[in-house]
Amino acid sequence: MTTYKNRWTALIVVGFAAGLIQVIAGVSMYIAGLYFTLWSIRLSLVLLAISIAAGIWWYRKHALGGRTTYWSALLAGIVIAVCTGLTYVTYNVISVSFVYRDFLGQMVQAEFEREQAMGMHPVLESLRAETTLGNLVVGNFMALARFGTILSALIAIAFRRKRTAVRAPEAQSA
Repeated sequence: MTTYKNRWTALIVVGFAAGLIQVIAGVSMYIAGLYFTLWSIRLSLVLLAISIAAGIWWYRKHALGGRTTYWSALLAGIVIAVCTGLTYVTYNVISVSFVYRDFLGQMVQAEFEREQAMGMHPVLESLRAETTLGNLVVGNFMALARFGTILSALIAIAFRRKRTAVRAPEAQSA
């Protein structure tokens, strides 16, 4: 079994870069008025998958000498996902506290309208009570970590070390 030394600093930097990409996408969707649409979550997951795949590729090439195992790639993907989550929730705290002060109110209104459109009878006060910065931060971090782990497990399959077939010596002709 071959083991590869993990280069934690490089891996964490890749994870924080992936987090900044998520932040840029989130800000862009928010400014464009698309942040609260259902497909924005799908877009964020696709972006997370791309970031994890690109991060594992970069990490394998630049920190691991071009080789990795499934387990090293999986670990790299999970670290990238967790660092992405940490970056994104840090952005959440700063932006909701100081920049987009009405963000939680807009989030409540979007959820209220979504539930009404589905024929449900939401209670606005209940939604307001449930929608806190703490719940937003925990929810976003847990979603990025969980989905990132699942995506990492799938993506790591493509980055595992390929075994080379051993060829039998060719028969010599006499």
